[in-house]
Amino acid sequence: MSTDRDVERIVRSWMDEGVTVLPDRVLDLVLDQIPATPQRRASWPARRFSTLSSYARLGIAIAAVVLAAAVGIGIYTNSTGGPPPGPSASTTPSVAGSPSAAPSATPIPPMFGTWLAPEVTCDPQNAAIAAAGFTAEQIAASGWTCAAGTTNRYRLQFEGNDRLRVYDKGVLAFPGQYHVVNETTVEVLSEGGDFCLTYEYAIEGDQLTIRMTDHGCPTTGEAPLTDQVAQTAIFETSPFLRQP
Repeated sequence: MSTDRDVERIVRSWMDEGVTVLPDRVLDLVLDQIPATPQRRASWPARRFSTLSSYARLGIAIAAVVLAAAVGIGIYTNSTGGPPPGPSASTTPSVAGSPSAAPSATPIPPMFGTWLAPEVTCDPQNAAIAAAGFTAEQIAASGWTCAAGTTNRYRLQFEGNDRLRVYDKGVLAFPGQYHVVNETTVEVLSEGGDFCLTYEYAIEGDQLTIRMTDHGCPTTGEAPLTDQVAQTAIFETSPFLRQP
């Protein structure tokens, strides 16, 4: 019938203007699948449909074709694999985009900085050497002398790169190195590392006390007697105060 062809043409034109464009072969397949119902005499009076306008019939036909086309689109999409899925919202960011972990900082030694002892005379220094257990013979063999009326004031500077500088009234008396073993033990080495002495240290507030516990270190033999006696006088005569 020409009316059916007109409907088909209208539907085709209507669908061509839509967002989704259906291939002709699919639309033809859908149209062919719509069963044609033969006209027969209804048991109820036919005049019930006499008021149905041609526009209404056209709307019903369009609705049927659109419904069938939607089913056909689903079948066509499934058979062709469908459009590629969009990016997942839970996609893990690439490693390159992640911030790199910050490198771990080298811990600062607890005695790092400058420490200053009060001015001392020979008597307290000689007393500190004797208290450390050195005999008169050892003191004489070390070459230690302290003339009457002599005063000293020692300053310790624990610097970066494990450098230790000992000054006496501003004059460099001992250039060396230090190595913190643990929270109570520190090793004091010569500049070239050819000898080493082991000390016990304690920091209370701004005060540093140091006491020799070994005349050598595990990696070296005993330090020369001269350095043993001299460093005892420097480190053990009086405590040091932290400087700003």
